[in-house]
Amino acid sequence: MKRTVLASICSLVLAGAIRSAAASGEAGAPNPVTMNPSSVSLGYVIVYVKDVAASLTFYEKAFGLTRRFFNDDHGMAYGELETGAARLAFASLAMANAQVKQGIVAASPDQPPLGVEIALVTPDVPALYARAVKTGATAVCEPATKPWGQTVAYVRDNSGFLIELCTPLP
Repeated sequence: MKRTVLASICSLVLAGAIRSAAASGEAGAPNPVTMNPSSVSLGYVIVYVKDVAASLTFYEKAFGLTRRFFNDDHGMAYGELETGAARLAFASLAMANAQVKQGIVAASPDQPPLGVEIALVTPDVPALYARAVKTGATAVCEPATKPWGQTVAYVRDNSGFLIELCTPLP
């Protein structure tokens, strides 16, 4: 399902690029770099947090995810959780600031959520929502069925990131 959605998104982006090139008169221009859409996939999403070990533990307890990897080299911590085709990863703010010279804006439970969310797909949103809130997630929006048929709820994690819990798209 995730690969199908990702492939659909890639196809739409490619179609938009082709339309844009045609509109600008570049339709016949050779493309020096040809990329096969199936050669690109989402491997993991990295979330920068103050405490990687605490985030991994939180997601294991709140959502039942399985730890795949964790390493902490004197505060330069990184860990991954199994989530299907793509992994959810966490890296320490120290690691982020060492690699990204501009610095990183950290999420905080005391501030509004950043302009990003992590969506976890499950067939039973109410059960996962209850489990997450019971184990320390902050309730944001209780489960509700949307007009398009998907059940969606929102919580915030221990670092303040917004988490969408949703059923697969119909």
